This record gives sequence, C-alpha cells and structure tokens, in this order.
Amino acid sequence: MENKEITEIAYDYDKLLQRILDIGEEMIVAGAEVNRVEDSIYRMCEAYGADRINVFIITSNIQVTLESPDGKIITHIRRIVRYSVNFDRLDYLNDLSRWICANKPNDRELKKRFYEVLDRPKQKRIVKYLAAVMVAGGFTVFFGGGWGDAAAAALMGIVIVAFEHLIDGRETNLLAYNFIVSVVAGLFALAMVHIGLGQNADKIMIGGIMLLIPGIAMTNAVRDMLIGDIASGLLRLVDALLIAGAIACGFALAIFVLGGFL
Repeated sequence: MENKEITEIAYDYDKLLQRILDIGEEMIVAGAEVNRVEDSIYRMCEAYGADRINVFIITSNIQVTLESPDGKIITHIRRIVRYSVNFDRLDYLNDLSRWICANKPNDRELKKRFYEVLDRPKQKRIVKYLAAVMVAGGFTVFFGGGWGDAAAAALMGIVIVAFEHLIDGRETNLLAYNFIVSVVAGLFALAMVHIGLGQNADKIMIGGIMLLIPGIAMTNAVRDMLIGDIASGLLRLVDALLIAGAIACGFALAIFVLGGFL
C-alpha cells in the first residue's frame, strides 16, 4: 500500500539517485563506516518505492543500481577522491538520511536539505590552532621532552596548521600533501633547536608527527575489517600506511638536508 502511494507521486528517480549518492559520498568523506553508508543508501532508495536495489561501496567508489516503480533500470557510479573526517557533518547527514526515509521529499527539497548540511558553520580556525599547540606540546613532554622542546613543538604545530591551510585545495594527492607538510615541519624543528628554543629535535618532531599521523584512518580500517568489509578495510589500511610512510620520509629528508649542518 505504501509503495502504491509513493508511485502516485511523480519522482525523477534519476535525479533522486544522484542526490542520494551525494549524501552517501559525503558520508564516506566524513569518515562513515562503509556498511552504514550502504544501509543508508539502500533504505533511502527503498523509501521511494524502488525495487531490486543493489549497493556496492568501497572507500573510493560507490555503485548503485535500482529498478524504479515504472520498471526503469537506473545505475549510478561515483568516484571518491577526497577524505576529510568531519563527525559533525556525518551526524547531520545521518539525521538527513532518516528524515528522507520518513518524509520522501522531492528532488528540489532533498537538494535544499543536503546543502543546508554542507553549509553548516565550519570549525573556527583558532580552535584548530589551539588544538595543534596542545597536542604537539603535550606529546613532546609525554615522550620525554623538556619545556623548551614543548614550546618549540607548540610553535611547530602552528606552522603545520598554517601550512596545511596554505596548500589545502592546491594538492589533492594525500601522499604528496603529507610529505610536503612533514618536510616543512622537520626543517622547522631542526631550526628551533639551532636557535636554542628546545634541545631535543627528535622529541619536537614526535609532537609534530602526532598531528599528522593517520590514526583515525587506521582505526577505521580495522573497524571495517572487523565488521566484515575486508576490501574497504584493506584499502583504508594500505592508504593509512602509505601516508604514514610519506610522513616518515618527509621528516627523514629534513634530517638529511639540515641534520649535518645545524
């Protein structure tokens, strides 16, 4: 009966599926579990009366095929090339998917609600700078550095965040992105020791590494594998390990270039 009532409304299923994939893509980018996104997309498609719904997702690709109530087979494929963990956005996207299932809006209303989520106020930049100072300085002390080392690491945290903002959007390759930031951070740490602000370059570098290491990505990889998404988990794990390797190579290059001269 419910499906019959749905089909009486003129929906453009091709556009609806495109909007639903927009939501799914942003959920993946924001750090959602693959199986949760698959379930959300399936439920949204089912709410509109679609039949024979097939959803397949890995961290870099979304594929959805469905049969609309008028018998038309629709397939959409979406390539995902960016990642930016944002649990605030993920929370609102989850709420949006549930609202869609309950209210079944048309394409225009769905698009409006979607962009309302994307246009939510972003975290203030000063908060990120303060977090970088506390994390870099705190871990430096935790791993045996002195207060001078902590001060140098705190300044390095500010430099890392500033440099990330500088090249954000200009470099989409995460390996190159993290390598460049790591080189700059490593050079800054060695320079701080050279001018006397801090005595242990290795402890200062540890503070900076803690800002860059892909801990959330690695945790998500293990989580995906534990719940049965082996392919997605392995992709996340390999990606996290490669990024960690790029970070290590960046700091190693800084030591190689300036270590023997300072």
